[in-house]
Amino acid sequence: MKKNVKLISLILIALTLVCMFLPIARFEDHSADSLSEDIAKQEEKLKRAQDKYDRYVSGGKDQESIDKQKVQVDKEQKKLDDLIAQQNNSDGAKVDALSYSLLPGKLPSQLELDQQVINNYKLYDANFGGFYLCIWLAFFCLVATAALEIATGDKYSSKLYTIASFTNLIAILLLVYVVIRISAFPIKLPFSNAIISTVVMLPLLILPVITLFLNTLNQQGTKKAMVYVLCIFLCTLSILPFWIMIVNSTRSSQQIQQGVSLIPGSYFGYNWQVLQSKNFDLKTGFINSAIIAFGATLLSVYFSALTAYGLTVYRFKGRNFAVAVVMGIIMIPAQITSTGFYIFMYQLGWVNSYLPLIIPAIAAASTVFFFKQYLEANFQISLVEAGRIDGAGEFRIYNTIIMPIMVPAMATMGIMSVIASWNDYLRPLMLLTNPNMKTLPMMVKELRGDIYRTEFGSIYLGLTMTALPLLLVYFAFSKYIIAGVALGGVKE
Repeated sequence: MKKNVKLISLILIALTLVCMFLPIARFEDHSADSLSEDIAKQEEKLKRAQDKYDRYVSGGKDQESIDKQKVQVDKEQKKLDDLIAQQNNSDGAKVDALSYSLLPGKLPSQLELDQQVINNYKLYDANFGGFYLCIWLAFFCLVATAALEIATGDKYSSKLYTIASFTNLIAILLLVYVVIRISAFPIKLPFSNAIISTVVMLPLLILPVITLFLNTLNQQGTKKAMVYVLCIFLCTLSILPFWIMIVNSTRSSQQIQQGVSLIPGSYFGYNWQVLQSKNFDLKTGFINSAIIAFGATLLSVYFSALTAYGLTVYRFKGRNFAVAVVMGIIMIPAQITSTGFYIFMYQLGWVNSYLPLIIPAIAAASTVFFFKQYLEANFQISLVEAGRIDGAGEFRIYNTIIMPIMVPAMATMGIMSVIASWNDYLRPLMLLTNPNMKTLPMMVKELRGDIYRTEFGSIYLGLTMTALPLLLVYFAFSKYIIAGVALGGVKE
């Protein structure tokens, strides 16, 4: 790292540390609002007591009950008078707002968390120890970043820069968490929730980001390490929902409602028994979904590729208009045509049949457009001309020359088509009423039909069984997407 860049980096870290000692949040005094709220509640209580007293009098209640209620009215009136007097005496005596800096101290002792909000939403953890620990960890990570950069001396390239970048990244994540955490604390009246100071917050978060950018920009090894970290992070985000779904399929409903867990439970057998008790026929649902999904995918991929080949190779009148029609069809939402589609299938007598769920896949406008774009980028017309010179027919040219070139695109759209057809719920629901023809998404939806108790564990198990074939399809064909990207590149 160049000397001037290192100096700038150290200055930015020092400024970030200074920002940690500046007031980043304030908690304003809302005593008047608190008293107004208490007065409004007390007025409501007094009104209810007075109404009850009036009912006793007008209804001919015995004198003893009327006297007791009168005493209750007087008590509520006295409480209201005391609150009003307290409000009048507190005018002009407003307490200054409490300020808070991340360092060196803790939250002001006058603050109290609103336990009712915590109990209602269950999103807040009142463990201040973890909050303070994150603050000090962020502080020491920034100090460690500066120390590592200083320890490199005059070296322009060192592994210490990479370690410093990682400690800097950890500090950024901790600071972001801390700032979000402060604003999320539900503070009980008379003080308000934290009001974050933008003047302090922006430098506190932006300066270490600039430092990380400078370190990464000037060190090739650090740049590569950061790319790996980003890829691992994105991969974890992609896998995490599937893992949570699989874990929840082994947990009970009570455990799922208590919170997220990454550790599998011991209720897999119980959830499986619940599925069987609710007539969740996995074999039948799998066969029905497979017939629809793979049948529709084969027709969609083959004929869409054939159509794209024709629109790319052949020059004919109306070609541009045909392409425009395909583009226009893409713009029409499928939900708009659902009613007309059902009426048409009913008139054809195709209700309770797989045909309306498979045959229309031949006309897949978005797939045609994708294949056409792929051919225009990876296809050479000389291949077709060479095939014609050798005496090959048009379909033989397409099947033996063009399709191998389109393997990456066909694998991509095949995966997309399988996923779309497998997860389709609306069209099978409209057309299939025979219980023996239900697909897996329809069976999973019916698991929520129990009016007495919803077994979330069994629902997640059904979703896992539904998603498992899709994962297998992806892993089986993903290699064609990666390895065959340059397959169609041919030089003239």
